[in-house]
Amino acid sequence: MHTIPLQRSLLHFLDQLEYTEAALSAHPDTVDLAPLYREAIDDWKRVFDSQRSARRELIRANALVSVRDDQLDTLTAEFGVHLLAEVRGDRKSSEFRIHFSSAPSELIRMPLRKQCEHTLHVMVPELHKRPAKHPLRAFANRLESAAKSAAESLDARTTARANASRAGIEVDEWKEGVNTLRLGTYATLLRIAAEKKYPRSWADTFFARLPNGAAEQDEEPAEPAPTPPTT
Repeated sequence: MHTIPLQRSLLHFLDQLEYTEAALSAHPDTVDLAPLYREAIDDWKRVFDSQRSARRELIRANALVSVRDDQLDTLTAEFGVHLLAEVRGDRKSSEFRIHFSSAPSELIRMPLRKQCEHTLHVMVPELHKRPAKHPLRAFANRLESAAKSAAESLDARTTARANASRAGIEVDEWKEGVNTLRLGTYATLLRIAAEKKYPRSWADTFFARLPNGAAEQDEEPAEPAPTPPTT
């Protein structure tokens, strides 16, 4: 009862702090215990804003990866159509195999990072070898730009994930601090109850009671779910 499961949301922790702070402030024997709860409540906004900012960054990074992935896939498929026309549909020709081991769809289904690397280190250099007026040469810059943008979006998402992880650790540490505060308060309340000849249950009145089965209702995911890949 006096420790809150760490998976409970920050809003739940705030509600518990508000309840106990108000209860402590209302009783002459406990009013001196309330300031620590006001400090924790004030600190809540900083922790919440940090978590919200990190989650927002990650959600937006996931969205950007999804769009850049789709853009590269669309351009790769378009290039594949033109290349097949150039080699008269011969997928076994060396000219085709330089770019695709079997079909453009196989490259598109690869992890995005590997797709970017193949595009930038194999396809683009080969296309730059073609004469400037060759119809396929125009794909070199387009593919290079799309692959670089996709790779940059992956890098940005990696950074966002690291920031979200750090924010999650900060949240857990803050929650652990709240639980430590609550346990210390309960011990103090028990001591006051003994001194004042109050029943032991008196100490429990300063903590909000949860309905049965409520402990898991607002479990908070560590990381927002990314958009499923389109390939």
